[in-house]
Amino acid sequence: SVASAVSAGDWGLGAKALLGLEGQEIKKGSELNEVSDRFQHRHHQQARRRRSKAEVDQRAVVDRRTRSCYHPISRGEEPSRPIASPVAPPTQQRLSALLLSPHSFMSSPAVDCNALEATTSIEDITGNEHNQDILRTLQNDELSQLWLCRPALSEDNQDYGLGSSRELEWLGHFAKKSTRLESIGVSGSGAFGNCSGHSVDRFLDDIGKCNHIEKLHFMNTDLAEIIYKLGPAMKNNSRNHFALKGCYLGVPEATFLFNTFVDMNSLEDLYIDGDEEEGISHLNDGAMAGCIPSLAACTGMRSLKLNYLNLSTNSCAALRGVFPRMATLRELVMRGNSLDDDCTRLLAQGLSDCKQIQSLDLSYNRISDDGLDVLVRRLPTSVDILFLSGNDIALARHVLLLRFEVLNISGNTLCPGGTGVIAASLANPECRLEDLNLNRCNIEDEGAATLAEGLRNNQRQTVMSLGGNNISERGWNAFSSILCDASSINDTYNSNHTLQDLGYYLIPQDVKMILRLNKDKNKSRVAANKILQSHRHLDMRPLFGRELGLLPYLVAWLDHFAKSRPDLKLSSIFEFFRAMPMKVANGVVRNAKGKKRKLNS
Repeated sequence: SVASAVSAGDWGLGAKALLGLEGQEIKKGSELNEVSDRFQHRHHQQARRRRSKAEVDQRAVVDRRTRSCYHPISRGEEPSRPIASPVAPPTQQRLSALLLSPHSFMSSPAVDCNALEATTSIEDITGNEHNQDILRTLQNDELSQLWLCRPALSEDNQDYGLGSSRELEWLGHFAKKSTRLESIGVSGSGAFGNCSGHSVDRFLDDIGKCNHIEKLHFMNTDLAEIIYKLGPAMKNNSRNHFALKGCYLGVPEATFLFNTFVDMNSLEDLYIDGDEEEGISHLNDGAMAGCIPSLAACTGMRSLKLNYLNLSTNSCAALRGVFPRMATLRELVMRGNSLDDDCTRLLAQGLSDCKQIQSLDLSYNRISDDGLDVLVRRLPTSVDILFLSGNDIALARHVLLLRFEVLNISGNTLCPGGTGVIAASLANPECRLEDLNLNRCNIEDEGAATLAEGLRNNQRQTVMSLGGNNISERGWNAFSSILCDASSINDTYNSNHTLQDLGYYLIPQDVKMILRLNKDKNKSRVAANKILQSHRHLDMRPLFGRELGLLPYLVAWLDHFAKSRPDLKLSSIFEFFRAMPMKVANGVVRNAKGKKRKLNS
């Protein structure tokens, strides 16, 4: 019927029904096209009347942007012709040719994949061998992730380059039946440029029916092309990961997207990242503050990343009200926004109930020493990873940095006394730091020496990145005596055996060699190797506290650690025995002066 044909989006069949030509060959293509055009026009008018005026205004820009994407004819291009089914009657083939002529403004007719699957081969769907491999793998339920792009990009990144609506519909057909497909992504703008709007709708609807897909990714994509069509694909309860990277995102798109999150209470990982170099000027703090409350529905959120979105005080205030609903939050990333010290107070207040949060990344904002102090004192004790790269931190006053295991303050210009603040924390026995990134922090030689001294008795720090700090050989050598103090065997034994990496490849070879020794998990072996390399002759006098009782241990130690140094074995044992006669003589004298022991008969 006319109604069923139109509701299915088949304008040609609707036109035939109106003309009473069902089951007949069409001889007058112009007459059919004229009636079909009227059907499209009337259908769109009815659809517009059903929309509210606000919705029409909101979609006006999107319609203009997507018209060229979904209708190749409007760009002056000839649309891709679907391959006719081998069982299609001549009437259908000629009708398809008429409907897809360059003079027509209609989309490709829908493909009944269920009916044609048994008689359609992969080669019938696409002639591209790379796409054939992907389709075949998907059909055989062996594909775990599927990325879509425009054909020009597929050769470089091995994604599926969409060439026609027919391909997209078959992809959706196979995807909805898959039990192994876990991730779908769209890369680059114009990925659906060769596809009709109806085929995109059908594909996203099919994706929404697959309960095994967990992750949706969009990278460098103009979301205005498809944003209002994503609802069916996003709202499936199996979706727990949603990522946007470098995508166009204006206020209308962001509003629609965040409103959709209200129906995604299964969402665990949300990643929205704007343009790292230029930011997203289309968004502002006020607009994002209006979007963020929708995230309160995502009570299972574990990782939240909102980067380069112009977030500031208003957005942080909105997040403060949302965080108490995210009891399972483990990671929060807000890089490249406009966060200041006041924002850190708001965030710390909101995160106070997130007892499982472990990592916080506020890099490339405007946070100073005051904001750092707020984070140190007010963040939940579960937070042991803090990234504050590229802020305004100078460490001009004392701040205890004991609580974190990983701290990144690279790209902050520290004041002359800043390294002293860090060294004081490193020397504190309660310091938990293991990985400290100080790249590009204006440290230089004097600061390097200060940091090295702070590590003298530190037994936890394994990585300290110091690249880009204008440190000369003199500054690097300050670490040499800390890592291997050759003043005596005891000093060597008590040196720092924990630090393994200074994060810079242009350091003196002797320092690099000692760092390599420290990577051995057996710290007794590390100490022994340093002793053997630093002391040509071993001074035995410090070992005489236990007299002859120490000899078996000395022999065992030399046998275990000095296998390649027979000269050291002999000289050490000789030195040991050379000092023993005086010890024995002194013992005899002491016994002679004592009382005689009564012999038992």
